[in-house]
Amino acid sequence: MKPELFNSLKTYKKANIFKDLQAGLMVAIIAMPLSIALGIQSVPGEVSSHGIQMGLVTAIIAGFFISAFGGSRFQIGGPTAAFVVILFGYLSNPDIGLLGLAIAGVAAGVILIIMGLCRVGNVMKFFPYPIIIGFTTGIGITLMVGQIKDLCGFNSSGTDVIEKLVSYAQNITTFNWLTFVVGAVGLLCVIVLPKINKKIPSAFVALVVCTGLCALLNKFCGANIETIGSKYGDIKAGFFLPDFSQIANVKVGSLIVPSIVIAFLCAIESLLSASVASGLTNTPYNPNQELLGQGMANICSSLLGGLPATGAIARTVAGIENGAKSPLTGVFHSVFVLIMYFALMSVLKFVPLAVFSAILISVAINMSRFPLFFKMCKFGKRDVAVLIITCVLTVVFDLTYGVIGGIVLALLVNVQNLRIKLTVENSEEECPTLIVNGTLYFINVNKFIDVLNKEFELKNEVIVDLSGVKRIDSTSLEKIVKLNRAIKAQGKSLELVGYNDRIRARLDKYFKVF
Repeated sequence: MKPELFNSLKTYKKANIFKDLQAGLMVAIIAMPLSIALGIQSVPGEVSSHGIQMGLVTAIIAGFFISAFGGSRFQIGGPTAAFVVILFGYLSNPDIGLLGLAIAGVAAGVILIIMGLCRVGNVMKFFPYPIIIGFTTGIGITLMVGQIKDLCGFNSSGTDVIEKLVSYAQNITTFNWLTFVVGAVGLLCVIVLPKINKKIPSAFVALVVCTGLCALLNKFCGANIETIGSKYGDIKAGFFLPDFSQIANVKVGSLIVPSIVIAFLCAIESLLSASVASGLTNTPYNPNQELLGQGMANICSSLLGGLPATGAIARTVAGIENGAKSPLTGVFHSVFVLIMYFALMSVLKFVPLAVFSAILISVAINMSRFPLFFKMCKFGKRDVAVLIITCVLTVVFDLTYGVIGGIVLALLVNVQNLRIKLTVENSEEECPTLIVNGTLYFINVNKFIDVLNKEFELKNEVIVDLSGVKRIDSTSLEKIVKLNRAIKAQGKSLELVGYNDRIRARLDKYFKVF
């Protein structure tokens, strides 16, 4: 295995360096306000006043290592919304705290490196699609609920979703309408501007516009809108390293679950992001090398005062849309964030907290993927059960319960499918056809996809007879869709024939493959 940066530099053209620089700058402009928002929301104020710095340090350190040593050409990493809820909970736990989280982050990095060396990246492809959608929607809902406090200026408390909602209702009289106006303007910016032009750094524009509006309202309307300065005082750029002198007081047992959860979530998020980038650009990626890069990034970020990190879909896609050509885009992005970190910290104190809530609400909406979630709620009883249970457990309890509950349920509802052997054979007719018999579901669909990939190495057109397939789940359809898009981009053709009415309806209604 070798980092994708090293592979891409072998054929790198000098003309591409300007495109990577430009893409890196645009991603950095997007990443800076997002990293600040994620840092603020991940780190409780009573635990540390350096949440802003921790978010930015994560973007700088982890962003560099993920791009430099990962297995994807276009992956860009840093702090992500998926971590906000669990990190806030861990840091609020007196048995963990800042030092405990730093140790857990290092341990998670080691686990990721071991996973990469053991080629666990190949195993992650067996993960059921409803669980991925269920826990990402659940995390999005949880994140969205958590932003209401700063968006509306509530004086509220609470750690989980239910407690927060109850606290909002109890403190409804503390609603600050001027704070809400600022937040609403920020939300409008981050939602509307991308619809006009996706290349506009909407989060950065929202930050500038809302800061100006806040200054005017505070000066001329006597508003008391909370800003970074009013909450955190003077903030200085720097690397605030963990205090390892207190390591003897750490309760190691309390760090086992956080380490595993951080590593697991990082693996899922990073490989999902790398897969999205691969589909958009029709380029391969190495999942095991990606895990190695993620492991190195998390170790270094945790040791240098940052937070756990993973590949970020929004930043990765932004890099691609702005002309990224190689992993140098991610490396340049981290350098630009570093420059902005030390150059702009003195003016950040004027930025209202409501704008960061607006930015994260937008992220949560995109992350939740509600149209897909509700569409999948009509798919089939087995997948719907896994989807809803995963989402509900994630919202009511946390990600760990959601994923474990989803996996257990997915296995239970597919016990019948475990007994049915899947066969894929070539017919001996004049027009060669792949004949499939059995049930296609998340455990065996990769066998089918591997056969198709081998066929496409030799042919430009493949016909698949699904008349022997009685049932197909959403994971299988999602993988078929992804493969179909990839081979279409190569000018090749996949034709499915003979499938029953139920499969036809699912192909047409939920995925529109052809």
